[in-house]
Amino acid sequence: MKLRHIGYACINICLDETTNHTFRLSKLTEEQAMVTIAKNLESLQKILSWNVAQGIKLFRVGSSTIPFASHTLFTLDWETIFKDKLLEIRQYVQENGLRLSMHPGQYTVLNSLNPKVISDSVRELDWQARLISILDPAQGLLVLHVGGAYGDKQAAIRRFEENFHQYLTPLIQQRLTLENDDTTFSVDDVLPLCQKLGIPMIFDLFHHKCFHTGDDWQDGLTEKLELIVDSWKGRVPKLHLSSQKPGTRTSHADLIEQRDFDELQDWMDNVYNEGVYDLMIEAKLKEQAVQALQQRASYSY
Repeated sequence: MKLRHIGYACINICLDETTNHTFRLSKLTEEQAMVTIAKNLESLQKILSWNVAQGIKLFRVGSSTIPFASHTLFTLDWETIFKDKLLEIRQYVQENGLRLSMHPGQYTVLNSLNPKVISDSVRELDWQARLISILDPAQGLLVLHVGGAYGDKQAAIRRFEENFHQYLTPLIQQRLTLENDDTTFSVDDVLPLCQKLGIPMIFDLFHHKCFHTGDDWQDGLTEKLELIVDSWKGRVPKLHLSSQKPGTRTSHADLIEQRDFDELQDWMDNVYNEGVYDLMIEAKLKEQAVQALQQRASYSY
């Protein structure tokens, strides 16, 4: 398989723009929400326009674009109030062949033992699924981790599956993808769950190196990648890549090491599929990390 697009998440350092402007919960009013949402959508337009000019077609929209949208005190009908602006962005996304995603934060834990955390997580997934479906109906995704193990990993996986079926709307299920993490749920945990739920899996190479089954992270990886690609059922797979920050175990570096970028492409070249894949770059320097790769890469963007 060949690399199609590379992109980055939430913030453009060059423009000093972010899709995550927010405010304190104590300041939550419909007026404050409207002002901040308008600012985030304006920033999103500026970032996407800059991205197009730079040949960057993959972007992750911030999970605070609609601040406190899942909170029980939030009452603003943002879909109606910002309908025209949202449709304007969608048209731009479609005309320029962009692909958007969202990644709910660490407190969105669908397999929690706490019923309140689960209900809060479902509301968070709901508004993000609605937003990404408006902005990018063709390819928009939600990326989530399985959650916590709580002392019994298999029970935690079963609880995720049960809550997926019991609480998630068809729209959320349609948009949801699961990613292997760096401490708890490996590819060998996440892939079977995705296959059972009928949803795609996002492969993160750095996470896989940090946490994997067996002694050697390379064992059987080509076969696993082929199954991961199959989980997308003909859609363009999306992968994640970061480099290790020196002196840490799991932190992301400012940029992507060329050897990590080349290594992932080499592994994907081994996948028996004539299609393409997209790659989300997770690096502290955001668009600068993507631009550095663009100067050295040969791919279709």
